[in-house]
Amino acid sequence: MRSMTRGKQQVLYNYLPGRTFDFEKVAVIARVDVIRGTAVNDLNTSMVLLKVAEQARAWQSDMRPVLRDDVLRDPSRFVLVDPEEVRSSLFPNVFWCQNRSCGVVVDRTGRTIPQTNRCQVCRSGKLLQIRFVKVHRCGAIAPLIPPACRRCGNNLRMALDTRGSERLSDFRWVCRAPSCGAAQTLFSGRCNACQWPGNDPKLRNMDVEVHRAGRTFYAHSAVLLNTPNRELSGFLSVNGWQYVAAAKYLGLPGVVNRALSSFSPSTAATASNDATLSGADVESLLARQANNELSPEQMAQELASLVQRRRREQSAGNPVTIAQDLVGASGVQAPALEEAGQEMLEALLPFEIGRPVGLGDAGAPAGARATATRLRLEDVFLYSDFPIVTATYGFSRTAYTPNDCRLNAFPSDPNFSGRLPIFVDRIRADAISVRVDPDSVLQWLRANGLTPVVPVGTNPAVSARSYFVQLFAGANLRETIRGNDELRLVFGLLHSLAHLCVRQAAVLCGLDMTSISEYLLPRALTVSIYCNHRFGATIGALTALYEQSFTDWLRSVQSQGQCIYDPVCRDRDGACHACAYLAETSCRYFNLNLNRAFLFGGMDTVLQRRLVGYWEGLSV
Repeated sequence: MRSMTRGKQQVLYNYLPGRTFDFEKVAVIARVDVIRGTAVNDLNTSMVLLKVAEQARAWQSDMRPVLRDDVLRDPSRFVLVDPEEVRSSLFPNVFWCQNRSCGVVVDRTGRTIPQTNRCQVCRSGKLLQIRFVKVHRCGAIAPLIPPACRRCGNNLRMALDTRGSERLSDFRWVCRAPSCGAAQTLFSGRCNACQWPGNDPKLRNMDVEVHRAGRTFYAHSAVLLNTPNRELSGFLSVNGWQYVAAAKYLGLPGVVNRALSSFSPSTAATASNDATLSGADVESLLARQANNELSPEQMAQELASLVQRRRREQSAGNPVTIAQDLVGASGVQAPALEEAGQEMLEALLPFEIGRPVGLGDAGAPAGARATATRLRLEDVFLYSDFPIVTATYGFSRTAYTPNDCRLNAFPSDPNFSGRLPIFVDRIRADAISVRVDPDSVLQWLRANGLTPVVPVGTNPAVSARSYFVQLFAGANLRETIRGNDELRLVFGLLHSLAHLCVRQAAVLCGLDMTSISEYLLPRALTVSIYCNHRFGATIGALTALYEQSFTDWLRSVQSQGQCIYDPVCRDRDGACHACAYLAETSCRYFNLNLNRAFLFGGMDTVLQRRLVGYWEGLSV
């Protein structure tokens, strides 16, 4: 048995079930069969599945047959696994003679590995594993095996001739059988594992790729803030906790200053019961009646009033009452508030379990408030202990974007009673969150000729923030946003800002851009950037950026209105690899809905008009 050591982050992206890799110590190609690990019981599985479902819904139901909504609503079908060991086996079991005059390909699938590495046809060439595989958009992978010769029918003497090229389209099969020598093009054939829908027959063909090529395997991960069971287990057990989280974030009086941990099923149940008067209440009323301060009629009125007051006080912690009050104060209907609950909880979580440094705190950099206000930012927070969970739940092949491929779950694990594994990694890193000013965003929308309709509620301050909760209700942010101009502008602004923040933070910190990831909470108008590694030079890098280079960082972000590929980049999408794109490990939205025009002004080809930029006209 051979072994090698890899970190958890590498496992979660590069060594997942079904992926091939180069086993460096023995110079062979292997495929991951299974990941062994321990079940993680201190994370809330339902919260993880809500985040997975949010991403998976970008695919049509038939394109994610295992990760359907009904399956993702059942936590008993899944197990969160902390990876400890990766087990793999030789794949493909197909060998290729390295003698260029021979080049015969030997298929030993289902058979033992050959005892000799010498070609049995030419007797001189060395046999090596073929480095090519066949993959299909449904998720299937198969070895590249030689076809039967079209002239003589022999499939034991077929050679792969590259003709000195690195392009697969130039390769061909050549029959080395005596007196034959027939050649034919390299054709991958149809996928036998699926019946791909649609009328395009080309989509049913497999693709031939070098096994290590990116198209052979894309890992799909959800990232969320760690919701610790110990601190918030009671709160997450409350029926209707989503309304409580939304109420606290939106600033509903009576909830805004309460810790989420103070809510539990027992307090909610108590609050839902009929109000009862204490002994002191009754004695006070009787004393006033004995002193002739109250007539019988007044006594009855005082008693009814006191009961009503006690009922209101006791119902203040009831999620049903909170939901009713929040609907009235915000003007947003309950389903949209419930849908926003998890995102609102994630916006609150760093403040519930830590002590972020904001621009109004003693540890804020000098001049930071003035710089942020000028850039129309509400606040910027530093988190020294950002509790991020990466949950890798599935994979795809040949494509990464929704509906161009099938989104597959990992095979069920018999070691966990056949449940579907989701591989998780937890890190606590430093992070910076930028919160955009909601009133400025509304003004910006109006400057672009839009008329955002703020919900009509009894509390104007709550209603203004609730507009964005309502705006993102049911939105699919993992495809190009069309048909809703307000949604496209607001999300495009946040997403583009996040990417520029990551790119400029990497420049100032000296880190690789792949070491920094974005985390968006669009309903909260918040973008966060965090170090996605737990060890090495990334530790403390963003803390140093916030404390020592805050103003330089924001000014450098504001100066990114140009691209070296302008005017081509500006006239197309306003974003490309040179100015705004991030690696797939850093961006969870496929680099979609990006445009420098949202920030600096310019043409948006989706809306087919020029936009006024959020920062347009501001001096650097």
